[in-house]
Amino acid sequence: MIPWLLIPVGILMVVYTKPIVDFTGEFPFAEKYFLSGGTYSFIKLLGVMTTVFSFMWITGGLQLVLKSFFGPFFGIH
Repeated sequence: MIPWLLIPVGILMVVYTKPIVDFTGEFPFAEKYFLSGGTYSFIKLLGVMTTVFSFMWITGGLQLVLKSFFGPFFGIH
């Protein structure tokens, strides 16, 4: 249920970046690391990542990636 809701949220973040930045203001860390216009780039990147990770969650790919990265720490093979 949750990933189906996050897909449109991610797409809307990419499409409506300007109103989001107008509402939240600029993020100093994004302006520092992404240079000028960094907040816009950060919001777009976050939206794309949200959409991609939601698709991975739906298809089961996210669970496989998390299991392969964190499984050895918890004894899961």
